[in-house]
Amino acid sequence: MTLSILMLIIAAEALTPCAIGTSPVSRTKMLADLSYFMDEVYAKRPQGRSNATKFNKGGTGFMHQFYLWSLVRALKPKHIIESGAYNGLGTWQLRQAAPDAQIIVLSPKTPHAFVDRRDDSRYFTEEHFRDFSTVDWACAEGLDRSRTVVFVDDHQSGYRRMLEAHARGFHHLMFDDNLIISDHFSVKGACAASKGEFHGLGEWDDFRGIKSDWAHWRHGQFNVSQHQLSMVGSSFLKAVRIYAEMPPLWSAGLRRAGWAAQPPALGADEARRFVDQHKDQLRDLRAEGAGYGGFAYVRTQPWEKVKPGALYLPEQVKANGYAGVLPNQGAHCDRFSAGVSPALLKPTKPGDDLRRNIGAGLSTRLNSEPRLQAS
Repeated sequence: MTLSILMLIIAAEALTPCAIGTSPVSRTKMLADLSYFMDEVYAKRPQGRSNATKFNKGGTGFMHQFYLWSLVRALKPKHIIESGAYNGLGTWQLRQAAPDAQIIVLSPKTPHAFVDRRDDSRYFTEEHFRDFSTVDWACAEGLDRSRTVVFVDDHQSGYRRMLEAHARGFHHLMFDDNLIISDHFSVKGACAASKGEFHGLGEWDDFRGIKSDWAHWRHGQFNVSQHQLSMVGSSFLKAVRIYAEMPPLWSAGLRRAGWAAQPPALGADEARRFVDQHKDQLRDLRAEGAGYGGFAYVRTQPWEKVKPGALYLPEQVKANGYAGVLPNQGAHCDRFSAGVSPALLKPTKPGDDLRRNIGAGLSTRLNSEPRLQAS
């Protein structure tokens, strides 16, 4: 381990928890619903035949599935946009929490464990995949953005995704993989910067950077200065009305996710008893704890209430063809422009999948947009 990485870890361990406003789900409510979720929801999830599928290895873990379900139940959205899906277990939890909501999924691959079958569900996947930032959501007739929740689990910069959603009129956001040191610049990092705590913690390329795989650390790719981090922190405070991290259920196994985390919801003995009672559905205490990643709810201020030029938009960072935070303003809202409505899109010929965007209506100049990575 290099000296720079060691210094990075020491600095990260000294950070304090970040919170702005009040979470939609209190600790009391969360703990009151835990047993019900375990027995009536989580135990009935699609599990497949292997442990990798049963425990959604590489995807949303037990704690984060609980937070996802709890927050969506509290928010009662009319529409849900999921940016980044893996096996589909997160989508399944979204459906359990919001049985009447429309779900729109954007991910490079179609999930194999669960695909939502409601007629109004839409999948931007495979050859029809589009990045969240390239869809002209303003032209989506029937899409009530004030009643839409955006779930970000795509390993892109959380700060950038927050700005993109904010600029497009979305105010209710949820972030998985929200760590200080990760494969992207997170909203947790932006919140730390807003408190002036992000000193000497490194720089990010296209607000992604900082690889968690120490063995493949790549030097020289970072291009975000300490001054830019200060601007990130200032913008975060202007743009955010609520920033609430869901507390880990227990502390065992947290590792780097424990840096600047909220205090655990359960004591050590309570946690041990809970896991023992549900050992047919859960891995051991530390393995489940290792799946915690600072899951956060963010509510942004209305775009019109933030003065133009008040936010730091990383427009100058255009690596891999990224065109910037602000939406395309020149589109016309018809099916042959970037304004295709994912809320209303129907198949154009027999055999088209009712739940999949068929690729019509997205301007060709957006087709080179870099593909997001599924979680």
